[in-house]
Amino acid sequence: MNLLITGGAGFIGSALTQALRAAGHAVTPLDNLSVASRRRPPTDLQVRDVRSLTAQDLDNVDTVVHLAALKSVPESFEIGGFEHNVAVDRHILHSFVGSTARRLLLASSCEVYGQQSGPLAESASYAPRSPYAAGKVATEQLVGVYRSLLDDDRQIGVVRFFNTFGAHEDPDAVVPAFLSAVAEGRPLTIDGDGTQARDMTYIDDSVTMLTRILDAPELLPVVNCGSGTAIPVLDLARAVIRAAGSGTITHTAPRVNEIDSFTADLSLFTRMYGAVDRIPLDEALSVSLRNGARTLTPA
Repeated sequence: MNLLITGGAGFIGSALTQALRAAGHAVTPLDNLSVASRRRPPTDLQVRDVRSLTAQDLDNVDTVVHLAALKSVPESFEIGGFEHNVAVDRHILHSFVGSTARRLLLASSCEVYGQQSGPLAESASYAPRSPYAAGKVATEQLVGVYRSLLDDDRQIGVVRFFNTFGAHEDPDAVVPAFLSAVAEGRPLTIDGDGTQARDMTYIDDSVTMLTRILDAPELLPVVNCGSGTAIPVLDLARAVIRAAGSGTITHTAPRVNEIDSFTADLSLFTRMYGAVDRIPLDEALSVSLRNGARTLTPA
């Protein structure tokens, strides 16, 4: 395959670029480097904004994987994040439709499900509880609009990610925040009482799922990318402390519109792409803790 990955210097984008290149595919990663990171960018990174891409730029690739986004849920309550993400997503959709590229795979989020009992299947209704989630809902609705403009041999698919974690993740997410805290001898800070549960998906497992999706002949309209199991944040903190061998926990005020639980229903993924042999959480945390201080090898 010949692929373009937006957000190619990001956490998932870097790992996916590395895996696809190792499998022999031609990958062009693209990123505007607006998010500071200790990760070493992939080699041959195009440093440019997604909104500078034209249909002609996409003519040169078979598949576009659109991962670029401002992903902080709390920060999305400030003016700008919602507007930025929707504008970028619409631009890539518009450019793709006008190009000769064959496939477009867009990143969405479990946040679109909002407060619902799980496991959460792709057929569940939208119930966004943050501007970030509302932006992803808007993007998924735009996908339906633009998909109707395509010829039968062209495809747009959506992947809903569930809390992907691992070494080299940026510190604005729960696992790297916990790992940094134990490494620096600080208490692990939990928003609220820690009973909120999250489907934590190790980066290697997420990349395995993405490569299976991309290797398949057709993209599904929407599919979950998760582990299928949720863990309370308090138990996650305790698991990090076990991996580190020491640590303490403190609590702060709960987040605005905090959601009780996210658990991915993987029935559709498993039926279409097969089951994934997952790395156990404790092992994944130990590997992340050992490797967290190292930069990512260029892909």
